[in-house]
Amino acid sequence: MQLLAVIVAVLAVITVLHLFVTFGLIARFRAYQASTPLVPRDPDLPEPGAAVKPFAAISAAGAPLTDEMLASGATLVAFFTPHCTPCEKARAKLLVAPPSLPMLAFINGSAEDAACQQIADGLGKVAQVAYTAGDDSVTRAFHQAGYPTFIRVENGTVAASSHQLDDVLA
Repeated sequence: MQLLAVIVAVLAVITVLHLFVTFGLIARFRAYQASTPLVPRDPDLPEPGAAVKPFAAISAAGAPLTDEMLASGATLVAFFTPHCTPCEKARAKLLVAPPSLPMLAFINGSAEDAACQQIADGLGKVAQVAYTAGDDSVTRAFHQAGYPTFIRVENGTVAASSHQLDDVLA
């Protein structure tokens, strides 16, 4: 009977030690997760420091939009497409809390598309809106890849780019 008590005591000590090691590993793993971004940066986004290439577009209101507009000061450039849930969430966020800097919004599509027109009507309150199609000069100038894409341009160069609005405005 004494042997059984000793075995149970040893097993209890081993179990407690195992729990301490497990909790220590969990704490280290959480610290590692906090120090490592969960979503890596999209390699197709324009790199900070890259110059904005020449482009030309006409806004929905008929005003010309060019790279020269971005030569001085800071501007938020955003790309949206219809039927995109992350785009809808970002647009809603922009309409509730517009950024303090000027904004250009490019919508993938045409003014004849009702979904594009609805996006333009909403964003027109906080930005100059224009439509893009395929591989036009705007898409090439910003190396736009994926939707939504946000790019903060300062004095003609990319200061920040991301698919998350908060990453660019921070």
